[in-house]
Amino acid sequence: MEMTIALRRAADPADDKPRTKKTKNASARTQTESGAQPRARYEIVGGPWESTGARVYLDRELPPGGAREYTAARKRGVRSFTMWTDPHRLKTWARVVTAPDDEKAPSRYEVYDGSDRFVGSVTRERSFTHGHLRTRWTAQQEGRAAAVGYKGRLAWWAVWWLIFPVQCVLAPAMLFSDGDIFRAPRRIGYRHGGTRVLDYGSGMQNHFHLTAVHAPDWNPQMLAALLALHTSHDGIMGDSWDKGADETANPAVPRSG
Repeated sequence: MEMTIALRRAADPADDKPRTKKTKNASARTQTESGAQPRARYEIVGGPWESTGARVYLDRELPPGGAREYTAARKRGVRSFTMWTDPHRLKTWARVVTAPDDEKAPSRYEVYDGSDRFVGSVTRERSFTHGHLRTRWTAQQEGRAAAVGYKGRLAWWAVWWLIFPVQCVLAPAMLFSDGDIFRAPRRIGYRHGGTRVLDYGSGMQNHFHLTAVHAPDWNPQMLAALLALHTSHDGIMGDSWDKGADETANPAVPRSG
């Protein structure tokens, strides 16, 4: 049985009309002054929550230096975020942290549940490194065999590189006309033993989704973490959810053990 989850910007039920940047900042200040936690900015829906309409809420864990320090660290591949069962961040459902490592080594992310138990890890190896032309991802759930995926299909990469010179010429015109440059291929199919087990891609309304072909074999926390990690590595022309420069994300929470 397949299971699909999607990441999207969280909707605030209290809003009955679009909010401007000014009103968003004012709301965040009001919540901070009143001692209430600001709402999480993103949510993950579908999958095990499909029938109940529930969802998981997601946002970055900011280091002591705030958003600027996080932005600087993410350029080195560092990611840190928390998922909650409620929009006001009262109960932690899962966390993702970056394992300390050499900057030249592949980025390794560790996934923990709400009780700080290890769920699994995700490793990202950049393209043109370690003998790989494409970015290589490895999902290793605790107690399970690893699944490996490569970013984009070779055929689409060939097309993308062929038209890249044309894109460079048209890029200024596209930017001024609110157009869009043909993005690099980003679909990732994970395989284990020659069988496709996971499929990551983008769908309608700029939602990003991850499908588990054999759903019972995967921990929902592992899948949600993998989806969030992929979407945060969407490239310079992409829509990485954790690029925001606001200070409303939760501060870092020390990990026990």
